[in-house]
Amino acid sequence: MTTADWALVVSLCSFGVALASFVWNVWSKFLYPRAKVRASIAVMMIFDGDGSPARRFVQISATNYGPTEITLHGHQAKRRQGLLWFKTNSKLALINSIAHPDFMEPAGFIAPGFPKKLNVGESAAVYVSAQSPKRWIDEEDLYYFGFSDTFGRHHWCSRANARKFRRDCVEDFGAIEPYRPSLIELAKASAVRLWTQTKAVTRSRIKSIKAKLHHKA
Repeated sequence: MTTADWALVVSLCSFGVALASFVWNVWSKFLYPRAKVRASIAVMMIFDGDGSPARRFVQISATNYGPTEITLHGHQAKRRQGLLWFKTNSKLALINSIAHPDFMEPAGFIAPGFPKKLNVGESAAVYVSAQSPKRWIDEEDLYYFGFSDTFGRHHWCSRANARKFRRDCVEDFGAIEPYRPSLIELAKASAVRLWTQTKAVTRSRIKSIKAKLHHKA
């Protein structure tokens, strides 16, 4: 191919990308706009003002940033995201909530008032007992918290918010971060496993060849 042919191919590819971007923008902003929901989780404290120690609880909140209204079905949690896109919502968990920070009686996995419709600029919150976060981290390693809507989409807190919440749980509730091997450790373990399997297969083949040679002799 000549330089002119390559230039034509590059131009056609650029035109295809630009056309796809234009169609997506029109589809997402005008034909089928989606509401953007920002979720967050935090350890909150209540000061009664009578000198008693502050009471802690967990708040999971969501705010609708528009451009359309949205109906949230309920709150959920999940472990760390996988490397592949189809694994990002594969390990979901339901969390038992409380009706109000002043009342610690469990309210169920669907918080009072949900499903809840949010107009643009409105917020919703779910409260959870302070006894739960330690088990979330120690036993289940839950990392992301957020809400699901009536269309089946999930709106999770940001990675920075999740990291800060885990640090607060370690400091305030004594949670212990589970051990997670580094990428180098995972690579070493994979290399050792592959080497062991290769060595076993090689030994088996050598043994088979020796047996055939001995049989011919």
